[in-house]
Amino acid sequence: MRALKNLFTLVVILAVLGGGAVAAFRVARQRPGNPEEIKPGLLAVSSAGAYLYAARAGNHVLLFDSGPDPAGHGVDAALTGLHAGRGDVSDLFLTHVHGDHTAAAASLGGARIHLGAADVPVAEGKAPPDNLFIRLMSKAIGAPTFTVTDPLSGIATVDVGSGQSVKAIPVPGHTPGSYMFIYDGVLFSGDAIVLKQGRLDRGPGFLNSDTEQEKTSIATLKTQLGGQEITAVCAGHGGCTPIGLAHTLLEDLFSRGNG
Repeated sequence: MRALKNLFTLVVILAVLGGGAVAAFRVARQRPGNPEEIKPGLLAVSSAGAYLYAARAGNHVLLFDSGPDPAGHGVDAALTGLHAGRGDVSDLFLTHVHGDHTAAAASLGGARIHLGAADVPVAEGKAPPDNLFIRLMSKAIGAPTFTVTDPLSGIATVDVGSGQSVKAIPVPGHTPGSYMFIYDGVLFSGDAIVLKQGRLDRGPGFLNSDTEQEKTSIATLKTQLGGQEITAVCAGHGGCTPIGLAHTLLEDLFSRGNG
């Protein structure tokens, strides 16, 4: 009986702590950091630990991920930094379907939304995430479902106007439909690659849909890049590598193989 009582007490304590963490997260996501210039015309904004990126493409704006706030405070901060508004966003490129990267997608109704086809059922509320922890996190985030206008399959080049394009590279494993994107020499890696303590690493395995598949995706990324010059890697967590160091840091990641 005492053991049962102690277990019940522990469950209550964990629930209270978890509820406190969720409340703190929901407050934090409404207070994004100041926009950081990565290079001219490209800004990064951190919101509750997740990064989103806004880039000028002629007279309109591209977004890479939309952050964890359904109200889009992080999106607005980035757009303000580019002297733009939500109506200027022509394309939203989502690296994967997790709510800390997609929560504001539903608020960008005028934009084309690009997401890996394998992640579309989760985005549109037709299937739950296949990772238990992510299912619990999704409940806490409360990210709205949204319609994906432009599902991605295989390697693709997306015309974004003004003579510019975004290269989309599939990197399944973190989620079935995870993608990386290259625009203006910058590789947006989502959670397949994170930046921590000055080096690039694969993300935590317990958050993955299929860690072995993710290892394979990273192992083949060098070939997928096809020798294209990458000036910076901008991750979903940790921000961006300094301009000019991306090649060295990517080679270091590739040299470590699947470890």
